Amino acid sequence: DSVVAARGAGIRVVMITGDYLLTAIAIAKNVNILQPSDDVETSAMDCANLRPDGEYLRPEEMDMITRSTRVFARAKPEDKLEIVKSIQRQGQVAAMTGDGVNDAPALNQADIGVAMGIQGTEVAKGASDMVLTDDNFCSIVNAVEKGRSIYAGIQKFVAFIMSVHIAEVMQIFICIVVGIPVMRTPLQILFLILVTDLPPSIALGMEPGEAHILKMRPRPKEEPIVLMWMWLAMIMNGAVLTIVVVAVYLISLVNYCDGEILQENIYLLDSYTERLSKAQTVAFISLVWSENIRAYISRSFTNPMWHDIFGNKHMQKAIVMAQICLYVAVLTPYLSDRILGLRGLEIGFFGWALALAGPAGCFILSESCKLISAYQAKKHQDSLSMADTPPAAAPIKVVGSKNVKMAAPVPVQPVKKRWFQCCMGGIF
Repeated sequence: DSVVAARGAGIRVVMITGDYLLTAIAIAKNVNILQPSDDVETSAMDCANLRPDGEYLRPEEMDMITRSTRVFARAKPEDKLEIVKSIQRQGQVAAMTGDGVNDAPALNQADIGVAMGIQGTEVAKGASDMVLTDDNFCSIVNAVEKGRSIYAGIQKFVAFIMSVHIAEVMQIFICIVVGIPVMRTPLQILFLILVTDLPPSIALGMEPGEAHILKMRPRPKEEPIVLMWMWLAMIMNGAVLTIVVVAVYLISLVNYCDGEILQENIYLLDSYTERLSKAQTVAFISLVWSENIRAYISRSFTNPMWHDIFGNKHMQKAIVMAQICLYVAVLTPYLSDRILGLRGLEIGFFGWALALAGPAGCFILSESCKLISAYQAKKHQDSLSMADTPPAAAPIKVVGSKNVKMAAPVPVQPVKKRWFQCCMGGIF
């Protein structure tokens, strides 16, 4: 099952063994390295065919063989090394597993050398990048899944923190350009960053992997952490947060400042400091609520917010902490009005109800933006799937043990940006 899961994750599993060819084929079929539809004449071969006259085939001929062969029998240590080099020439990432001294050269050459921790020799462990403590191939697949989950968590963390910071900057910018009072003080900005932005973003970094993460295609090696469609999602969601919070703030100014929204007119009103503080408080509460909704929406680029909404216990803790800090900040006398400049006890029912418009609008508009992000994510996965499909190669026939019949070789061009993980080694 783990081999099938690896294949679904875009990992091509290749078995290199010292056993005879028929024995290797039988074992490969038993563990699903070879599928019933595979032609064993082209998918399995004796390594003697790699060096028919004592010398290894030319690189382009070797690459044609390693591109489609999944079982190599009667392999010598130098055969393993040449196979790894061939895979790397094609722009693929080779992960080599092994336990013996004879595996050390290939383990050292591979992009990721994985030694067996129980049966592996000290030489093999020393030549490897990591040691598999339980000698179980399933652990490799689990590690791939965990690694993808961590990587996706980093992407979600960046997407959330950038979108809310873009929104916070744009809100201040609009206030300055239009000539309305700035909607929050420097101390309020610091409170937002440390208390309401940071905990949810950390929780996103610990987000469990999505159920289909092993079905996603491997990413190219040179691919940036944040893709172009993710940048578009961040800008769209930042714009959503900006629009809804600025709208809430303008309505608050109209309500508390006798219909005035421009700074020069508000400063002429009696008790303008208290009036302005009430409007800022409504905008502040609305922004915190909206960012909390945005944190839940950021848990997936494609799934709706309500999908497995309680799947991340760290997110629940972060949001509860943010809510507690919010109410302490806006409702605690002296801390609220004297230090933070907030008047949660004075905004009345209208102010609290108006603040709810922010998260409601954020939910509707951000979920609408997610439809665009989901479409772009699918297009990106489709493009990676197309890159997964190697160019058609001439069939390779194994005849006897010394000769290799093949059509005129087609040179293999390395794909520099291609990420393709290939696990190789002994029998699992």
